[in-house]
Amino acid sequence: MPEEWNSSELLYQSVLDALPEGILYCDANYIVRKVNQCYASLLGGDVKTILGRPLPDLNPLTRAPVVIKNGRPEMGDLCTLPLFGDNYKFVVNRIPVRDSDGAVTGMVSHILFTDPAELRELNRKIDFLAKKLKHYNRSLKSEHNAHYDIGSIIGDSAPMRAVKKLIQSYAADAHPVLILGRTGTGKELTAHALHVRSNRAAGPFVSINCAAIPKELFEAELFGYAPGAFSDARKEGKIGQIELANTGTLFLDEIGDIPLHAQVKLLRVLEEKRITRLGDVSGREVDFRLITATNRDLQDMISQGNFREDLYYRINTLTIRLPPLRARPEDILPLARHILSKIGCPTANFTDEAVRAMEAYAWPGNVRQLFNTLVHATLHQSGERIDARDLPHEVTGGVQIPERHSPPQRHHDLAAWLSAQEAGFLTAALQENQGNVTLTARQLDISRVTLYAKLKKYGIRHSDADTAAIDL
Repeated sequence: MPEEWNSSELLYQSVLDALPEGILYCDANYIVRKVNQCYASLLGGDVKTILGRPLPDLNPLTRAPVVIKNGRPEMGDLCTLPLFGDNYKFVVNRIPVRDSDGAVTGMVSHILFTDPAELRELNRKIDFLAKKLKHYNRSLKSEHNAHYDIGSIIGDSAPMRAVKKLIQSYAADAHPVLILGRTGTGKELTAHALHVRSNRAAGPFVSINCAAIPKELFEAELFGYAPGAFSDARKEGKIGQIELANTGTLFLDEIGDIPLHAQVKLLRVLEEKRITRLGDVSGREVDFRLITATNRDLQDMISQGNFREDLYYRINTLTIRLPPLRARPEDILPLARHILSKIGCPTANFTDEAVRAMEAYAWPGNVRQLFNTLVHATLHQSGERIDARDLPHEVTGGVQIPERHSPPQRHHDLAAWLSAQEAGFLTAALQENQGNVTLTARQLDISRVTLYAKLKKYGIRHSDADTAAIDL
């Protein structure tokens, strides 16, 4: 050990100077009594020239008088020091020092970041994390938000006017709504409109397709689970979809596919307005409006023992029955034109033969099938208007189509034309989902990776935010 370290004072000073961060102590009169070389250099001197001087003379912006007077520490504050002809900001902690009687005798100032470049890098990282958090919050809000209102429901036929009237009437009510309709009739769109028109519109809209969840995972998905609830569970646990719908609307699509064991728990939640996560002992209060939908005969399922009768009466307070497309043929042409505008063909039109064929067809897949049919037609269209010959054979099978007297026009570059059609289709889908890539990928039934690749291929811009229905 060096001889000069025989003095405890010199040893103490050597320890202070070895620290990479600034340390300073001033007494109750703000006189600097201890300081290390790092802090002294920030004040424009060295240890010898700084010791014994009033801190306010060295830094007029010091907070020492405030901290010593009120005795309260200030942590993580930004300290401004004039250096090299400019003002630099540093993160500083100010801690009052007390004697054995509790009286404040001075203050310790601790500068965390002495390198302006280091501080700028930290600020850059904080700003990046803040933007990332904002992005995730926006994505979560977009994911749990309704995107459609009554105006999105296309059709002015008598059956659809009746549906819209029921939506307006039921939206203001707090009771559960059961939506009945075949596949592709617009059950999810109706649920969106009910939420948007309700007094819960500012809350979340959580949509769950019960048929898409494996039975063994259903309870964990719907009710959530506590930390360590089972072997493959997340360490931090998981919030269930019901909790996410708190203060908003929970939409259970295809409710006929809920397993019986989960039906019991769902009924209890509806009766008690409380939810208990798997593996948890305490419950949580929840407040949500329930909307359910199915294309199945629930009463037949009850008779077969596949659906609980008590749950059926709990969810079936208000009912909306959606008509199949074949029951409203006058809506087919407005729907078709609307769909064409969505897939990037706003100026396309139909021949009389095409309209007659579409109106005569039964449409077992309803609007969803109409959407796919029109995509097919635009890819096979050879004239200025979509003709019956451009429709799939299943649609025109029962309609007599007059022979075409002129040969169809051919596209000289089929690949380029198909690419243009696909680009327009993707652009329309993104616009429909407000630029949300996740929702668009779900609607198109492709992976996000595939969708990102196509967007990059065609140079289509998107919001990059993280199951929308086809407008009806």
